[in-house]
Amino acid sequence: MDISNAITLENSDEIIPIEDNFKLFAGPGAGKTRFLVNHIKNIVSNSKRLSKTRKIACITYTNTGVDTIKSRLKNTGDYVEVTTIHGFLYKHVLKPYLWILKEEYNFPLGDINGHFEVEPTYSLLKTWVRNTRQNHLINDQLGLKNALMKLKWRLSSDGNPEVGYIKAHHGIVGGYSIMGTSYMAYKKICWAKGLIDHDDVLALSYKILQKEKWILEVLRTKFPYVLIDEFQDTAPIQSKIIEMIADKETIVGVIGDYCQSIYSFQGADHKKFNEFTLNGMEHYKIENNYRSTEEIISILNDVRNEEHFIQYSPDKKSGKKPKLLVGSCWNAITKSKELCCGTLHILTYKNDLSNILRYGIEDGYLDNTKYEQMYQEPNDRGNNIFNVIRSIEHTKYSQFKDAIYYMKKACRKNNDFGDREAIIAIKQLMDNYDKFKDGNITNFYNNYIYDIMEKKNKISRGKIRNYYDKLKYNEVAALVNISDGVDIYRTIHKSKGDEFDNVLLVIQPENYNEKILSDFLINSDIGKEKNRIYYVALSRAKENLFINIPELSEGLRTKLDKFDITDL
Repeated sequence: MDISNAITLENSDEIIPIEDNFKLFAGPGAGKTRFLVNHIKNIVSNSKRLSKTRKIACITYTNTGVDTIKSRLKNTGDYVEVTTIHGFLYKHVLKPYLWILKEEYNFPLGDINGHFEVEPTYSLLKTWVRNTRQNHLINDQLGLKNALMKLKWRLSSDGNPEVGYIKAHHGIVGGYSIMGTSYMAYKKICWAKGLIDHDDVLALSYKILQKEKWILEVLRTKFPYVLIDEFQDTAPIQSKIIEMIADKETIVGVIGDYCQSIYSFQGADHKKFNEFTLNGMEHYKIENNYRSTEEIISILNDVRNEEHFIQYSPDKKSGKKPKLLVGSCWNAITKSKELCCGTLHILTYKNDLSNILRYGIEDGYLDNTKYEQMYQEPNDRGNNIFNVIRSIEHTKYSQFKDAIYYMKKACRKNNDFGDREAIIAIKQLMDNYDKFKDGNITNFYNNYIYDIMEKKNKISRGKIRNYYDKLKYNEVAALVNISDGVDIYRTIHKSKGDEFDNVLLVIQPENYNEKILSDFLINSDIGKEKNRIYYVALSRAKENLFINIPELSEGLRTKLDKFDITDL
């Protein structure tokens, strides 16, 4: 059954049956979180299958989504567990039952403590290339590290999880292809050190459930209802696990919008939301958009280009025409701020451009090779410096859990360095931030972090001194990828699930051509992921929407009559 036959709900307050599997198509601003919270409250009020040990599992994609739903549920906490899919599987499958896979993978069970983005150290890379006889790859250490971090689990044709690359070029380092037979060797080295990646949680949980079907019965007993938000972002392994749980007894509801599926690099497929089905599943849709003005909604409908899903403003909320700002991104930011009241949020496709704008790098270029020489210092000093900078930058945006993690990682060889020591070190550095933020790395290391790290030589002479003298703190800070959207500069991916009064979308200047704009705004094909990503960006705006492009021909200007166009 597709969206054309879905039952249209009047709004997100409408009640649906609690004992039916369901799928809800809900576009941006539809109030899907409100619908989800109301549905949970309806289950809590009317279900006879809940108790303090039998709960509703409410699963969403981000920690921000978890916090939002928790804040709205209030007095239902005893009957609902709100979590991410990784958090749910780690707590209820991986952590209690990892022993099932110990014989196969030799996990050090006592050393497994959580899951996180695993970054291989230089020593780990050396061990792996030696064991797999690929010593030529170590010549590009940073490239190798980045390549191994892109390994992803997927389902093979026979339904078993296998590790590999979503795109073949991700596995090429310095002109050489990483041997496919060595992927699992890398995973096993990580696991032997107690390092579990977020993506590993999905695959290992699936393997456990495949091997011991009785654990599914435990899950069904504990969770008679499973509700999943942002289901369009679900990877095939996640979908398969949900199908396994829903095979009997447990009621499953999924909510999402395939036009906002933007995580193919993590294995998600936008078609899977439409294709996902369970026995007796009812289909619903909400076409309201309470967030945006009619002028913005009109453009969103053009980009979706769908016959059976057309959003409208139930409040007939009117506003200004969206604006195309033609010229430099710096001028576009200045102009947008002049034209709107309140905070302007600037969204970009890539993290590099977001950081260029955040740190005011006016030449518009982030030199990632500057970090490469840091990473290749044989004693790990450069890598540790980078981790301290990551800790500081995460602290600036109140990402304290990540800040502590990176500070401890920088000082990991000091056995006495725990959370307390990390917090003290972070406070000391933040107190001195204004003294080093505009200086070079030599000054930063010798005068501010040397005493808190495992003692190595100070940066004193030679090529490495010349290198660090020229390398600015802010140049390295601009390479840090902040894990959540926390300020006015965000990638589109990190803006997902949020909304802002005023939005400026800066379309990446390099490789820009008018076909990108034409394919997006005039002859839209929502099947292309780049168009879905830009659609997500536009749909964050409540009042004022601005799009910055480098240039625009006269021919295209006449076709963009829904925009005010300003040359900067």
